[in-house]
Amino acid sequence: MKQSSVIVLISTALLLASSAAAQTCPSSSTNISNFNGTPIQPNSYIWFNANFTASGIPSTGATISFTSTITFTTDQPYIVNVPNAQITFDPNATCASTSFDTASNTWMTTVPLAGSDEIFLAGVAFPVPVGFSRVNGPVTWQGSFTSNTAGISVAWKWGAAVYSAFNIADYNMLKVKPTHTQACGYQNSDHAGTPEAFKAFVVGGARGGGGSNWTGSWSGTTGVSVCVTSVIELL
Repeated sequence: MKQSSVIVLISTALLLASSAAAQTCPSSSTNISNFNGTPIQPNSYIWFNANFTASGIPSTGATISFTSTITFTTDQPYIVNVPNAQITFDPNATCASTSFDTASNTWMTTVPLAGSDEIFLAGVAFPVPVGFSRVNGPVTWQGSFTSNTAGISVAWKWGAAVYSAFNIADYNMLKVKPTHTQACGYQNSDHAGTPEAFKAFVVGGARGGGGSNWTGSWSGTTGVSVCVTSVIELL
């Protein structure tokens, strides 16, 4: 009887693993947009930032992971490696927070279960080199999502703003706003991804016009169903 139960458990686990393997994991997603025609000066910084909404988060919470790159062409083709991101929906959280773990090169964001209409996904600062010209053609942000929980879908978008000064040595010094609403310590209406400590240095360019456009205008929104990797890992 005991042997029969073990066989049933193994068969069930293999069936679940086979079902999970049938999904393409991680879930890849591409969001393509462009820059405006404003010239971008050398020695400035382009702040690429993405945000998302999520559906299907259970009452027990969930964690979503994201890895990505950005590609575009100006004087030459560029591939920008974006730091990793890990977003935790925590049933005990009452407000959202984000920090940067330099050891793992990862944005760590924690949000309440209800989330927000904009949750910071990931960001990277690109130092503009001498010889940089206007971006020719599309700017492509491509990433891969995974989660520890089944049934989650995300809809994500991105922006890009130019700054005359920025801190790329320690992203924690940027004071990135984690969500549009319910952000710990930020009682304002700034968008998720706003580098609160450097707002005074924003200028026109990329997808922004300067002024109070600290994230740049948003791209279109791309949706994706997030796959689960934990089932296979349990075997």
